[in-house]
Amino acid sequence: MDPRIERTTAALRTAVLELATEHDIDDVTVSQVAARAGINRATFYDHASSPADLLTGILRTELDAIRDELFAAVGVTPDGGAAQEGGPGPGTARAGAETSTATATPPDPRRVVDSITRSVAGHVDAHADIYERARDGGLSAPLFRLLAEHFTETLRAFLVSHPHLMPVAHDAGPTDVEQAAHAYACYVGLGSVGALEAWLATPVPRDPEFFPRIARTSLASWWTAPN
Repeated sequence: MDPRIERTTAALRTAVLELATEHDIDDVTVSQVAARAGINRATFYDHASSPADLLTGILRTELDAIRDELFAAVGVTPDGGAAQEGGPGPGTARAGAETSTATATPPDPRRVVDSITRSVAGHVDAHADIYERARDGGLSAPLFRLLAEHFTETLRAFLVSHPHLMPVAHDAGPTDVEQAAHAYACYVGLGSVGALEAWLATPVPRDPEFFPRIARTSLASWWTAPN
């Protein structure tokens, strides 16, 4: 990458992360980000369509790395397929973490759900100054959508790769399985973001077990039934 582009990208990242801790991202303007980054508005639009787009892109990269690490550990590919037995899992693990390999043993769905909730809670807590900044309380719309999409896609891929967990007909075709997985994932994903909002509203220091516990006990029994 051109060094100038790298410098601009880094400056924009720093600028939008700083501004997002000071204001609701919906209230941050392109002019503010450009001024903080030391660039002009035209250059900003070479990188993003809006401050919210820039911020969610940065946070999505972190969430994608979390998902890649989880999928590598349980042998699921991003499209919902199973990783090749004995081969490396998909994606790239986060810095400092070793890439796990898939095994023939099906993952325990209870541990998968727990891993998803704990990893996302850790991400949100690390950026609490941003996620708490919505002027009307709760999460701003772009951040709500970001987290909902992450939960939904992660859960959908896991269910597609483990269709036996879902209460669908044994003779259900691939399309029926995909539709059921998407619907269940959307239902749980949106509710999970609501639970995260409730957790963010609790006093600091927050109980790290609150969100995983709520998520785990709110799920239908088939989600967390042992294999």
